[in-house]
Amino acid sequence: MDTKLISKENTLKLINALTKEVKVLAPQKDEFGDIFFKEVKDSKNVILAPFKPLMPTVRELLFGQIKEMIRYKKESAEIKLEEMKNAEDTIFWGLPTCDINGLLYTDMFFMGREFCDSYYKEVREKIVLISVVCDTPPNKSCFCGSMADGPHLVEGFDLQLTPMGDDYFVEVGSAKGKKIIESNKDLFSEVKDKSVVERIWEEAHKKVIVKGLDKNAAIEKMDLDPIKETLFVEVSDRCISCGACNYVCPTCTCFNVIDVGSKEEGVRERVLDSCVFSGYFRMAGGHNPKEKQELRTKQRYYCKLLWDKEKYNDSGCVGCGRCLDSCPVDIDIKEVMPTIAAGGDK
Repeated sequence: MDTKLISKENTLKLINALTKEVKVLAPQKDEFGDIFFKEVKDSKNVILAPFKPLMPTVRELLFGQIKEMIRYKKESAEIKLEEMKNAEDTIFWGLPTCDINGLLYTDMFFMGREFCDSYYKEVREKIVLISVVCDTPPNKSCFCGSMADGPHLVEGFDLQLTPMGDDYFVEVGSAKGKKIIESNKDLFSEVKDKSVVERIWEEAHKKVIVKGLDKNAAIEKMDLDPIKETLFVEVSDRCISCGACNYVCPTCTCFNVIDVGSKEEGVRERVLDSCVFSGYFRMAGGHNPKEKQELRTKQRYYCKLLWDKEKYNDSGCVGCGRCLDSCPVDIDIKEVMPTIAAGGDK
Protein backbone atom coordinates (compact mmCIF):
# COMPACT_ATOMS: atom_id res chain seq x y z
CA MET A 1 0.00 0.00 0.00
CA ASP A 2 1.37 3.42 -0.99
CA THR A 3 1.93 5.88 1.86
CA LYS A 4 2.64 9.61 2.03
CA LEU A 5 2.86 12.48 4.50
CA ILE A 6 0.89 15.71 4.35
CA SER A 7 1.05 18.66 6.73
CA LYS A 8 -2.15 20.00 8.26
CA GLU A 9 -1.54 23.27 6.41
CA ASN A 10 -1.35 21.40 3.11
CA THR A 11 -4.37 19.34 4.10
CA LEU A 12 -6.45 22.52 4.09
CA LYS A 13 -4.99 23.40 0.69
CA LEU A 14 -5.95 19.94 -0.57
CA ILE A 15 -9.54 20.41 0.58
CA ASN A 16 -9.65 23.76 -1.20
CA ALA A 17 -8.38 22.14 -4.40
CA LEU A 18 -10.90 19.30 -4.22
CA THR A 19 -13.88 21.62 -3.67
CA LYS A 20 -13.09 23.32 -6.97
CA GLU A 21 -13.46 20.01 -8.83
CA VAL A 22 -16.18 18.02 -7.10
CA LYS A 23 -18.79 18.08 -4.35
CA VAL A 24 -17.10 17.63 -0.96
CA LEU A 25 -18.85 16.74 2.30
CA ALA A 26 -16.83 17.31 5.47
CA PRO A 27 -17.37 17.94 9.19
CA GLN A 28 -18.14 21.62 9.65
CA LYS A 29 -19.11 23.73 12.65
CA ASP A 30 -22.34 25.71 12.29
CA GLU A 31 -23.27 29.06 13.84
CA PHE A 32 -24.40 27.33 17.05
CA GLY A 33 -21.13 25.46 17.54
CA ASP A 34 -22.54 22.08 16.50
CA ILE A 35 -20.60 19.92 14.04
CA PHE A 36 -22.27 18.22 11.07
CA PHE A 37 -21.21 16.70 7.79
CA LYS A 38 -22.12 19.30 5.18
CA GLU A 39 -21.13 20.31 1.70
CA VAL A 40 -18.16 22.67 1.90
CA LYS A 41 -16.99 25.19 -0.68
CA ASP A 42 -13.57 25.69 0.94
CA SER A 43 -11.61 24.57 3.99
CA LYS A 44 -12.45 27.59 6.15
CA ASN A 45 -14.69 25.88 8.72
CA VAL A 46 -13.70 22.25 8.16
CA ILE A 47 -12.91 20.31 11.34
CA LEU A 48 -9.71 18.31 10.81
CA ALA A 49 -9.77 16.48 14.16
CA PRO A 50 -11.38 13.00 14.21
CA PHE A 51 -15.15 13.37 14.48
CA LYS A 52 -18.08 10.98 14.73
CA PRO A 53 -21.38 12.48 13.52
CA LEU A 54 -24.65 11.40 15.12
CA MET A 55 -27.01 12.93 12.59
CA PRO A 56 -27.22 13.05 9.69
CA THR A 57 -25.56 9.69 9.21
CA VAL A 58 -23.45 8.91 6.16
CA ARG A 59 -26.18 6.54 5.05
CA GLU A 60 -28.71 9.37 5.22
CA LEU A 61 -26.41 11.77 3.36
CA LEU A 62 -25.96 9.20 0.61
CA PHE A 63 -29.48 7.87 0.24
CA GLY A 64 -31.76 10.02 2.39
CA GLN A 65 -34.47 8.77 4.73
CA ILE A 66 -36.80 8.85 1.74
CA LYS A 67 -35.45 7.89 -1.68
CA GLU A 68 -37.51 8.44 -4.82
CA MET A 69 -37.18 5.38 -7.04
CA ILE A 70 -39.62 5.82 -9.91
CA ARG A 71 -41.99 8.56 -11.05
CA TYR A 72 -44.98 7.58 -13.14
CA LYS A 73 -47.40 9.64 -15.19
CA LYS A 74 -50.40 8.60 -17.25
CA GLU A 75 -50.53 10.16 -20.71
CA SER A 76 -53.49 9.07 -22.85
CA ALA A 77 -53.33 5.27 -22.96
CA GLU A 78 -49.69 5.09 -21.87
CA ILE A 79 -48.01 5.18 -18.49
CA LYS A 80 -44.58 6.79 -18.62
CA LEU A 81 -41.98 5.70 -16.08
CA GLU A 82 -38.93 7.70 -15.07
CA GLU A 83 -36.22 6.15 -12.92
CA MET A 84 -34.91 8.65 -10.38
CA LYS A 85 -31.19 8.05 -10.72
CA ASN A 86 -29.23 11.26 -10.34
CA ALA A 87 -26.17 10.47 -8.22
CA GLU A 88 -23.24 12.89 -8.46
CA ASP A 89 -19.54 12.49 -7.80
CA THR A 90 -18.94 13.21 -4.11
CA ILE A 91 -15.97 13.11 -1.74
CA PHE A 92 -16.62 12.29 1.91
CA TRP A 93 -13.81 13.85 3.92
CA GLY A 94 -13.03 12.87 7.51
CA LEU A 95 -15.15 9.75 7.97
CA PRO A 96 -14.42 7.67 11.09
CA THR A 97 -13.71 3.94 10.94
CA CYS A 98 -17.22 3.02 12.04
CA ASP A 99 -18.79 4.73 9.04
CA ILE A 100 -16.45 3.07 6.56
CA ASN A 101 -17.14 -0.33 8.11
CA GLY A 102 -20.84 0.46 8.03
CA LEU A 103 -20.63 1.08 4.28
CA LEU A 104 -18.68 -2.17 3.78
CA TYR A 105 -21.57 -3.93 5.51
CA THR A 106 -24.26 -2.24 3.42
CA ASP A 107 -22.20 -3.09 0.32
CA MET A 108 -22.61 -6.76 1.22
CA PHE A 109 -26.31 -6.33 1.84
CA PHE A 110 -27.16 -4.35 -1.30
CA MET A 111 -24.51 -5.56 -3.76
CA GLY A 112 -22.93 -8.72 -2.39
CA ARG A 113 -25.73 -11.21 -2.92
CA GLU A 114 -27.41 -12.57 -6.04
CA PHE A 115 -29.54 -9.45 -6.32
CA CYS A 116 -27.72 -6.14 -6.79
CA ASP A 117 -29.63 -2.98 -5.87
CA SER A 118 -29.07 -0.64 -8.81
CA TYR A 119 -30.05 2.49 -6.85
CA TYR A 120 -27.49 1.77 -4.15
CA LYS A 121 -24.81 0.80 -6.66
CA GLU A 122 -25.21 4.01 -8.66
CA VAL A 123 -24.59 6.17 -5.59
CA ARG A 124 -21.86 3.97 -4.11
CA GLU A 125 -19.74 3.96 -7.25
CA LYS A 126 -19.67 7.77 -7.41
CA ILE A 127 -18.29 8.44 -3.93
CA VAL A 128 -14.74 8.77 -2.64
CA LEU A 129 -14.11 7.88 1.01
CA ILE A 130 -11.39 9.73 2.91
CA SER A 131 -11.22 8.46 6.48
CA VAL A 132 -9.44 9.85 9.53
CA VAL A 133 -8.15 7.47 12.20
CA CYS A 134 -9.48 8.40 15.63
CA ASP A 135 -6.25 8.61 17.64
CA THR A 136 -8.49 9.62 20.56
CA PRO A 137 -12.12 8.39 20.80
CA PRO A 138 -14.55 11.15 19.72
CA ASN A 139 -16.72 10.32 22.74
CA LYS A 140 -17.18 7.79 25.55
CA SER A 141 -19.62 5.58 23.65
CA CYS A 142 -17.02 4.39 21.11
CA PHE A 143 -16.02 0.71 21.32
CA CYS A 144 -14.83 -0.21 17.83
CA GLY A 145 -11.73 -1.86 19.31
CA SER A 146 -13.88 -4.47 21.04
CA MET A 147 -15.60 -5.24 17.76
CA ALA A 148 -12.18 -5.74 16.05
CA ASP A 149 -13.03 -2.99 13.60
CA GLY A 150 -10.92 -0.03 14.48
CA PRO A 151 -9.93 2.62 14.74
CA HIS A 152 -7.35 1.86 12.02
CA LEU A 153 -8.75 0.40 8.79
CA VAL A 154 -7.07 -2.11 6.52
CA GLU A 155 -9.61 -1.79 3.69
CA GLY A 156 -12.64 0.12 2.51
CA PHE A 157 -11.12 3.58 2.17
CA ASP A 158 -9.77 5.50 -0.80
CA LEU A 159 -7.45 7.54 1.42
CA GLN A 160 -6.87 7.10 5.15
CA LEU A 161 -5.31 9.83 7.29
CA THR A 162 -3.72 9.24 10.70
CA PRO A 163 -2.93 12.33 12.81
CA MET A 164 0.80 12.63 13.64
CA GLY A 165 1.35 15.95 15.39
CA ASP A 166 1.41 18.61 12.68
CA ASP A 167 1.16 16.03 9.90
CA TYR A 168 -1.06 13.26 8.62
CA PHE A 169 0.19 9.83 7.64
CA VAL A 170 -1.69 9.04 4.42
CA GLU A 171 -2.50 5.54 3.15
CA VAL A 172 -3.72 5.01 -0.40
CA GLY A 173 -6.42 2.37 -0.61
CA SER A 174 -7.67 2.59 -4.20
CA ALA A 175 -7.14 3.99 -7.67
CA LYS A 176 -9.44 6.89 -6.74
CA GLY A 177 -7.20 7.75 -3.82
CA LYS A 178 -4.07 7.44 -5.92
CA LYS A 179 -5.52 9.86 -8.46
CA ILE A 180 -6.03 12.48 -5.74
CA ILE A 181 -2.40 12.10 -4.65
CA GLU A 182 -1.06 12.33 -8.20
CA SER A 183 -3.17 15.39 -9.00
CA ASN A 184 -1.88 17.21 -5.91
CA LYS A 185 1.56 15.65 -5.49
CA ASP A 186 3.23 18.94 -4.57
CA LEU A 187 1.27 18.88 -1.28
CA PHE A 188 2.64 15.49 -0.17
CA SER A 189 6.04 14.25 0.98
CA GLU A 190 7.61 10.83 1.44
CA VAL A 191 7.37 8.75 4.62
CA LYS A 192 10.70 8.20 6.39
CA ASP A 193 9.71 6.21 9.49
CA LYS A 194 6.52 4.15 9.76
CA SER A 195 7.19 2.93 13.32
CA VAL A 196 5.75 6.12 14.83
CA VAL A 197 2.35 5.73 13.20
CA GLU A 198 2.24 2.03 14.09
CA ARG A 199 2.54 2.96 17.76
CA ILE A 200 -0.25 5.50 17.30
CA TRP A 201 -2.51 2.79 15.86
CA GLU A 202 -1.68 0.43 18.72
CA GLU A 203 -2.43 3.02 21.40
CA ALA A 204 -5.60 4.18 19.63
CA HIS A 205 -6.89 0.60 19.53
CA LYS A 206 -6.41 0.20 23.28
CA LYS A 207 -8.53 3.29 23.95
CA VAL A 208 -11.64 1.80 22.32
CA ILE A 209 -11.58 -1.62 23.95
CA VAL A 210 -14.26 -2.19 26.60
CA LYS A 211 -13.13 -4.51 29.38
CA GLY A 212 -15.28 -7.64 29.64
CA LEU A 213 -16.93 -7.15 26.25
CA ASP A 214 -16.52 -10.21 24.01
CA LYS A 215 -18.79 -10.18 20.97
CA ASN A 216 -17.78 -13.70 19.97
CA ALA A 217 -18.81 -15.05 23.38
CA ALA A 218 -22.23 -13.42 22.98
CA ILE A 219 -22.65 -14.76 19.44
CA GLU A 220 -21.60 -18.28 20.43
CA LYS A 221 -24.04 -18.27 23.36
CA MET A 222 -26.88 -17.18 21.08
CA ASP A 223 -25.99 -19.95 18.64
CA LEU A 224 -25.69 -22.79 21.15
CA ASP A 225 -28.06 -22.02 24.03
CA PRO A 226 -31.38 -20.22 24.50
CA ILE A 227 -31.00 -16.82 26.13
CA LYS A 228 -33.27 -16.17 29.10
CA GLU A 229 -36.28 -14.24 27.86
CA THR A 230 -36.20 -12.10 30.99
CA LEU A 231 -33.24 -10.20 29.51
CA PHE A 232 -35.23 -9.06 26.49
CA VAL A 233 -38.24 -8.28 28.69
CA GLU A 234 -36.08 -6.07 30.93
CA VAL A 235 -34.57 -4.22 27.96
CA SER A 236 -37.93 -3.85 26.21
CA ASP A 237 -39.56 -2.50 29.38
CA ARG A 238 -37.22 0.49 29.05
CA CYS A 239 -37.53 0.82 25.26
CA ILE A 240 -40.05 3.39 24.02
CA SER A 241 -39.91 2.21 20.38
CA CYS A 242 -38.69 5.55 19.07
CA GLY A 243 -36.48 3.92 16.42
CA ALA A 244 -33.52 6.24 17.03
CA CYS A 245 -31.10 3.31 17.36
CA ASN A 246 -32.06 2.06 13.91
CA TYR A 247 -31.95 5.42 12.19
CA VAL A 248 -28.45 6.30 13.42
CA CYS A 249 -26.97 2.80 13.01
CA PRO A 250 -24.59 2.62 10.02
CA THR A 251 -25.51 -1.02 9.33
CA CYS A 252 -29.31 -1.01 9.63
CA THR A 253 -30.76 -1.65 6.17
CA CYS A 254 -34.49 -2.16 6.75
CA PHE A 255 -36.79 -0.20 4.47
CA ASN A 256 -40.34 -0.08 3.18
CA VAL A 257 -41.54 0.76 -0.33
CA ILE A 258 -44.61 2.96 -0.74
CA ASP A 259 -46.48 4.54 -3.63
CA VAL A 260 -47.59 8.15 -3.26
CA GLY A 261 -49.90 9.73 -5.82
CA SER A 262 -53.10 9.29 -7.78
CA LYS A 263 -54.31 7.34 -10.80
CA GLU A 264 -52.78 9.99 -13.05
CA GLU A 265 -49.29 10.42 -11.59
CA GLY A 266 -47.19 9.62 -8.57
CA VAL A 267 -43.92 8.36 -7.19
CA ARG A 268 -42.61 5.13 -5.69
CA GLU A 269 -40.42 5.78 -2.65
CA ARG A 270 -38.08 3.73 -0.51
CA VAL A 271 -38.40 4.77 3.13
CA LEU A 272 -36.17 3.81 6.06
CA ASP A 273 -37.97 1.52 8.50
CA SER A 274 -37.25 0.16 11.96
CA CYS A 275 -37.59 -3.31 13.47
CA VAL A 276 -38.52 -1.78 16.84
CA PHE A 277 -41.80 -0.50 15.37
CA SER A 278 -44.81 -2.77 15.85
CA GLY A 279 -45.99 -2.07 12.32
CA TYR A 280 -42.75 -3.38 10.84
CA PHE A 281 -43.90 -6.98 11.35
CA ARG A 282 -47.63 -6.47 10.70
CA MET A 283 -48.95 -8.73 7.95
CA ALA A 284 -51.98 -8.66 5.67
CA GLY A 285 -55.16 -9.08 7.66
CA GLY A 286 -53.61 -7.38 10.69
CA HIS A 287 -51.74 -10.39 12.09
CA ASN A 288 -48.54 -9.41 13.90
CA PRO A 289 -46.18 -12.24 14.98
CA LYS A 290 -44.06 -9.81 17.00
CA GLU A 291 -46.56 -7.45 18.52
CA LYS A 292 -44.89 -7.70 21.93
CA GLN A 293 -41.97 -5.33 22.39
CA GLU A 294 -39.71 -8.00 23.94
CA LEU A 295 -39.95 -10.07 20.74
CA ARG A 296 -38.85 -7.10 18.65
CA THR A 297 -36.01 -6.40 21.09
CA LYS A 298 -34.85 -10.00 20.77
CA GLN A 299 -35.09 -9.73 16.99
CA ARG A 300 -32.82 -6.66 16.97
CA TYR A 301 -30.02 -8.27 18.99
CA TYR A 302 -30.18 -11.60 17.20
CA CYS A 303 -30.15 -9.84 13.82
CA LYS A 304 -27.28 -7.52 14.72
CA LEU A 305 -25.09 -10.22 16.25
CA LEU A 306 -25.85 -13.86 15.39
CA TRP A 307 -27.75 -13.68 12.10
CA ASP A 308 -25.36 -11.17 10.53
CA LYS A 309 -22.45 -13.38 11.62
CA GLU A 310 -24.09 -16.34 9.87
CA LYS A 311 -24.75 -14.37 6.67
CA TYR A 312 -21.64 -12.20 6.39
CA ASN A 313 -19.10 -13.89 8.67
CA ASP A 314 -19.12 -10.96 11.09
CA SER A 315 -21.55 -9.18 13.36
CA GLY A 316 -23.51 -6.18 12.15
CA CYS A 317 -22.24 -4.00 15.00
CA VAL A 318 -19.21 -1.84 14.18
CA GLY A 319 -18.84 -0.40 17.68
CA CYS A 320 -19.77 3.19 16.86
CA GLY A 321 -21.92 3.64 19.98
CA ARG A 322 -24.49 5.78 18.19
CA CYS A 323 -27.38 3.67 19.47
CA LEU A 324 -26.35 4.64 23.01
CA ASP A 325 -25.76 8.28 22.03
CA SER A 326 -29.28 8.54 20.62
CA CYS A 327 -31.24 6.38 23.09
CA PRO A 328 -33.41 8.52 25.40
CA VAL A 329 -33.53 5.72 28.01
CA ASP A 330 -29.80 4.83 27.88
CA ILE A 331 -30.04 1.25 26.62
CA ASP A 332 -26.40 0.26 26.13
CA ILE A 333 -25.43 -2.58 23.79
CA LYS A 334 -22.06 -2.73 25.58
CA GLU A 335 -23.95 -3.84 28.70
CA VAL A 336 -26.40 -6.10 26.88
CA MET A 337 -23.75 -8.17 25.07
CA PRO A 338 -21.96 -9.43 28.22
CA THR A 339 -25.35 -10.34 29.69
CA ILE A 340 -26.16 -12.32 26.55
CA ALA A 341 -22.78 -14.06 26.85
CA ALA A 342 -23.80 -15.06 30.38
CA GLY A 343 -27.03 -16.57 29.07
CA GLY A 344 -29.17 -13.67 30.20
CA ASP A 345 -27.92 -13.55 33.78
CA LYS A 346 -26.53 -10.26 35.04
